[in-house]
Order: sequence, then structure tokens, then C-alpha cells
Amino acid sequence: MAETKPPRIPPLPREEWNDEARDVFGYFEGPAARENGSRSVTVMTLANHPKLAIPSLDLGKYLLVDSSLSPIEKELVILRVAARYDSGYQWGHHVHAGRRLGMSDEQFEALRAEGLSACWGPYERAFVGAVDQLCEGGRIDDVTWASLAKTMDKRKLMDFIYSVGFFTMQAWAFGAMGIQLEPDFEEFSTPPAERVGKG
Repeated sequence: MAETKPPRIPPLPREEWNDEARDVFGYFEGPAARENGSRSVTVMTLANHPKLAIPSLDLGKYLLVDSSLSPIEKELVILRVAARYDSGYQWGHHVHAGRRLGMSDEQFEALRAEGLSACWGPYERAFVGAVDQLCEGGRIDDVTWASLAKTMDKRKLMDFIYSVGFFTMQAWAFGAMGIQLEPDFEEFSTPPAERVGKG
């Protein structure tokens, strides 16, 4: 991934915290974050612009939590986009998430490589190929669409298209603003139940 540089838009400094910013801090993490700031560098950076942050977090939450894509499909989208746009922040967080779902090193390498790996079955090849086509030209060809439509209904196809667009937008934004991976991101991104007894 690209060399780390100082952020162009840093996390919101404490002297600028106000009620609108605190609403952003607490969006995912609740009252403690509203009071003390979020542990997420992304959230603390978005807090510079609360009117943009909240709608963006709403859409991201829908796509990550409530969309009809399976957990693995969500990670395939995000990791392929991260690889294509050299988004170290997304890649770091979502390799970690993918490992928790049982994804293999071979799959991560396939997502970083150009072209479509033999490790994928026909559906995954069409799925990853469609991510590539959307990133390259904002379209999906008829053959790939037909392959996806054998398994995905119209709502899932829409969730897929919007997911590729949203996580591409994030990759652009994170890269352009210089958002940096949290030093303790593995602990930060591990659900509390999995951290029990780990120090």
C-alpha cells in the first residue's frame, strides 16, 4: 500500500468539539464516545463536517449491516475496491474482518491481483468481475449481469451496485484526506465479546 503521509484533514481537535461533532462521535459507539471522542480515525475526521458525516454514516451502516449482501460478499466488495484504489485503511480493517469470517490468504491475494483468480467459483468470478467493471467504467456487461441475476434478486443487485459506489467513494475520500489506520486497529475492530479475557 501507499507510503503513509501526514493527514491532509486531521481528526477534529478537542478545542473544536461541539454538540454536532459529538453526535458524530457517538454514532456507532454511544455515550462514552460522545463524551470522549471516537476510537475511529474515520469518525473523528468526518466530525470536521457533521452535516456530511451523518448521512454518510447512515448509508455506510445500511450497506455494512442491513443490506441483503452476505457478510462475505460485503467483504469481497470492500477488499476488491481497497486493492484497486490502494486504500490501506480499508484493506487493513477488512482483511481483519474477512479473517473473522474464514477468508483465506489465497482469497486476499486473489483480491489484490489483477484479473480473476482460479480460486473463485463461477458466481464469485462474476461478482468480483462486476466490481472491476463498475470501478473501470460504471457499467456491468450483459453477460456478467446475467450471471449475477441467476442468484441475486433486484434488491440485492441494487445493494451490490450501491456498495461498490459507496466504498469506492470512501477509498477516494480516505486517500485524498490522508486518513490513517488506527495503531490499535485490530483491538478496535474486534467485537467486545471476542476481546473477553484478552488482557
